[in-house]
Amino acid sequence: MKKSLFLGIAASAAVFAAPISLSDAIAMAKANNSQIKAEKAKVDMAESGQTEARSRFMPQLSLTASVTKINDPIYIDLGEIQQAMSGLAGGLSSVGPAAVYSKAYIDAYNKAQAGYEQAYNGALANGMTEAQAKAFAQNRVGGTAQEIAQQTADKYAADSKQQLDAAKAQIDDADFRMKVQDDVFFNARLTAIWPIFTGLKIYSAYDAAKENVNAKKAAFDMAQNTILMDVATKYFTLRLAEELSVLRESTKKNLEEHLARSKKLEEGGQISKAERLRAEVALAEAENALEDSYRDQTLARLALASLLHTDTNLTAVTPVMAPEQTLAMEEFKQLAMDRHPGLRQLRTERKRSQDAVSAARADYFPTVALFAYKELYTRDLTLLEPDWAVGAKMQWDLFKGGETRSKVSNAKALDRSLASMEEQTMDNIGLLVEKRWREMEHAKSRLESLKKTRELAEEAHRSQTLAYEAGLATGLDVVDAELALSRLQVADLKAHYDAVVAWLGLLEASGEVVNAGEMLKNVKPVEETKVEEPKPAEPVVAPAAAPVADSAKVAEPVPADSANAPVPADTTAAPAN
Repeated sequence: MKKSLFLGIAASAAVFAAPISLSDAIAMAKANNSQIKAEKAKVDMAESGQTEARSRFMPQLSLTASVTKINDPIYIDLGEIQQAMSGLAGGLSSVGPAAVYSKAYIDAYNKAQAGYEQAYNGALANGMTEAQAKAFAQNRVGGTAQEIAQQTADKYAADSKQQLDAAKAQIDDADFRMKVQDDVFFNARLTAIWPIFTGLKIYSAYDAAKENVNAKKAAFDMAQNTILMDVATKYFTLRLAEELSVLRESTKKNLEEHLARSKKLEEGGQISKAERLRAEVALAEAENALEDSYRDQTLARLALASLLHTDTNLTAVTPVMAPEQTLAMEEFKQLAMDRHPGLRQLRTERKRSQDAVSAARADYFPTVALFAYKELYTRDLTLLEPDWAVGAKMQWDLFKGGETRSKVSNAKALDRSLASMEEQTMDNIGLLVEKRWREMEHAKSRLESLKKTRELAEEAHRSQTLAYEAGLATGLDVVDAELALSRLQVADLKAHYDAVVAWLGLLEASGEVVNAGEMLKNVKPVEETKVEEPKPAEPVVAPAAAPVADSAKVAEPVPADSANAPVPADTTAAPAN
């Protein structure tokens, strides 16, 4: 009862499963698989890094602002200069009036004497006597030259003394402490810096970032290729389990019909009880095999749904068949050398290592940059700070203790290591392609040998069934023929599975698993698998009275189309009649 219930549940699950082709499964995995999404995010991160590396070619513009509080305001104290100036002013106040007096006296005397002589000579020319001319000239200039010079010099000396005393007093009273910075001040500056020569360091960093994008894309392709290989393998595992279920359902139905005939023949005394019991044992074994097949089918369906991140009950519709026309082994090798994601990743890593060598060598050269800045808030600037400035800056590290040479040597060693890894990987890929190619060819050769053997098994099954109906063979012969045919059909399906998995392995080596569904699009998909309830066995008449044609009809194998399963072109069973 439990076994019948399990078989019924499995049959119902197959009936209500949603059909999906290999192309659909690959598309769902690309869209839903978490690991593929994670690798795609790494590609996006690498592309952002490339954009960041490109930005280093452009000038950098920054705005900075700050508020600062210091312990005390900053002053410039010129007290010593004040004392020196005050002493100088005092000294000038002492000796200065005398110097001014002498100069003023000489100037005033010369001027007054010239005026006196002019007036005196003019008076003599007008007929005055010498006494009259002297009196006239003195009256004209306001006195004698000595008197006028004395008065003028005294006045200038007094004024000079007064001015020097006032200057000294002003110097003494002045505050010679200047505040240059408050204890709280604010700064706002707009700065631009543009490196114009870095010894190719920026170019090397950009090339490394670009190669990093290619490396992440190769890693994404490799991860996607591996995951899609797993998807395709589990897809065909599910399809194989479904076809095995159909095959074992057919075997079970045939054995049920044989058991029904055996019971009729036993009742008629034509066969022994042992032959009927052998038929029952064979049917029980077939039911167990069918139950195992349903269990494998359920597990394969769950595994595929997990990879596709879907809870939909799925059934595979792409037949387990490798393409008839494939590339030659050397063509697959060349394709793998050109497109294998792991090899592509190694090659991009090598380019990055070469960029690292160039970047390390850049430390041998100076760095030159242009700069400019503008103060946006000038109120709190000190006397020594300008409102704006432009200029160029160069930095050349002449000696770093051998650090640069060590970096270059390290980068070169990494490049040599990656070159060796690339060579080893190419050898491994070549061996992998050859191994999978030979596995595919071996599976195809097995299919060719199984084709003839299967025809023989089908004919033997038909003959043993007819002979049993005619009483010329035992039930054991019929059961053995049925099981032998079933084993050959299973071997045929597994050979097809081995061939398609080996073919998928070749696609994985060449990074082409993503196109596997398109390559199999010409293979006609099967219809949705439906499980039919076995029909009751028809009453069997005595073999002697049974027409030969009717006996052949009863013994005819159940066609695979009755279960809506695909029948490969090279393994189609010959009609029983």
